[in-house]
Amino acid sequence: MTVRYPWALVCLSIGAPAADVAGPAACQPCHPTQYVTQTRSHHALALRRIIDTPVPELLAAQPLRERSGVDFRYELTRQGLNVTTTLGPETATGLLIWAFGSGAQASTPVGRIGNTWFEHRVSYYAEVKAGRLTMGHPAAASTTASAALGLAQQPEVVTQCFQCHATGVQPGPNLRDMVPGVTCERCHGEAKAHLRSANAIKPAPRTQAAITALCASCHRLPGSLPDATPEITDPLSIRYAPVGLLASACYRGSSALTCTNCHNPHGNATRNPAFYEAKCRSCHSTGTKPCKAGNTGGCLDCHMQQRSPAPYLRFTDHRIRVYRSE
Repeated sequence: MTVRYPWALVCLSIGAPAADVAGPAACQPCHPTQYVTQTRSHHALALRRIIDTPVPELLAAQPLRERSGVDFRYELTRQGLNVTTTLGPETATGLLIWAFGSGAQASTPVGRIGNTWFEHRVSYYAEVKAGRLTMGHPAAASTTASAALGLAQQPEVVTQCFQCHATGVQPGPNLRDMVPGVTCERCHGEAKAHLRSANAIKPAPRTQAAITALCASCHRLPGSLPDATPEITDPLSIRYAPVGLLASACYRGSSALTCTNCHNPHGNATRNPAFYEAKCRSCHSTGTKPCKAGNTGGCLDCHMQQRSPAPYLRFTDHRIRVYRSE
């Protein structure tokens, strides 16, 4: 099967997040409905100071010990959450400052060891209500106390992480003007300019390609080579909805289908299957293309199943299709 991706998406300039942000409260007087919905959303909670989350208490409540004998100890301070790992006579310490992820599925602590950013080896997973191995970290037991702290990250990688989980992040990462979480200005541009002139705000994207590209600037586009079956080539790609969506016949055969047809960008994705089934039937009506199985509902069970590409995490497969043996 030949897959035709709208590769113009890759060339669209999303632009760097605003450096001089006003914060979401500046948008509230004129956009109260969007403000209330958005500030309660998972997007808004995508990044928080770890001391402002339940993560310290949750991790400390269940002492951790790797099978290699590494012990983890957590201590809350004003600066963040100190983590100390011990293996025999060896100890290592790091300061966890930020919690990445809203906690709906997981929260991953990120902090510093001296001047080096690191991603903690332990994340908190809502499904098991406990700390477990952070996805992408070595599965083998740690052989040193330092290795048990986590993975050191290069500045450019950390910058990308903050840019997708926060607003107003500059390369470095420079967090001086950062507003934690994905807020209004992350997608719409600087509010201060808009407050001076109503025409200064970056308008919401209108075309299929522009909307998809804006969402995919964080939720990921496919790689440089088109792939008809991304969920098979890379099972972890199911985490990134645009990768599967762009390979879908529904998307490629439509000039209108995009992320916001089904998802309100200001709020959380609904968990009601009937909501999405109504979206499906708005195009696939009985009069134009009836369900071959004769079903009047249940579209998701047959065409957009949930998968678990990694322990304790579940995502909806966005490559809309008829499932065959995979």
